[in-house]
Amino acid sequence: MIRTTGPHKAALKINHFWSFFLELDQTWSRIPSYVELLHHFGAEGLRRVRLPMRWLHEEKGVKPDHQAKRIDSEKRRIQECLRTMPPASLSEKALQAYWQQLEVRRAAGKTSHTSVRLALRPAAALLLHTDRMGKRLPNQGDVDSYLSAVPGQAASVTGFTNFLNRLYATTLTPRVDKKRARKQRKEQLARTMTKMAKCTEQSEEWRERWIVTAMEYFHGKKVSKRTLRQQTIELSGDGVRLHMEGATYWLPIT
Repeated sequence: MIRTTGPHKAALKINHFWSFFLELDQTWSRIPSYVELLHHFGAEGLRRVRLPMRWLHEEKGVKPDHQAKRIDSEKRRIQECLRTMPPASLSEKALQAYWQQLEVRRAAGKTSHTSVRLALRPAAALLLHTDRMGKRLPNQGDVDSYLSAVPGQAASVTGFTNFLNRLYATTLTPRVDKKRARKQRKEQLARTMTKMAKCTEQSEEWRERWIVTAMEYFHGKKVSKRTLRQQTIELSGDGVRLHMEGATYWLPIT
């Protein structure tokens, strides 16, 4: 510690790290493996003792296992998602049952921890949107209401609605009112452009973001910044002309 941080910081931190080494001794009475440390302390816990972990790696050969670290982080995020439900509620039981079904698939090698987390997150969001007290499960009106707010989640929530249909004999269908979704998206783009127009510093990054937003607002075309940088852009009066895919699009610039 003195070599790495200097005597002052070493004096300040030694008591904090002492408790870490004491726990190692009480738990294992030896130098544990990285996986053992990860399971005991968690990825977040090991981040709090970076210097001792560096010492264990350099002096004792405890090599980090990045795959195990990634899986541990996903497991913890899954548990955090499950804990968003009110305890002992109907929604908690439904989400737990859905998670157990996903876990069977993961254990069989048909999906990953990341995919399990990505499936649980919209399921939890739908349940909370339906009833934050967790006393009832979604009906079709709840699904429609949820997707009107986040139309991009239709595909993500399908697995959960299919699960509810099988388990509770419901007939839920994730469907999006495309006309309403387009209107909401345009309103969102308009708010973004209004906010951007108030910026006093209009950098190159601002200009790129403005053109990307304006292309979707005025012409209904989604363009990434990377694609934009490969196109020809010309100043034209109070705006710019963007030449892309054989067509020319005029956009105002504030």
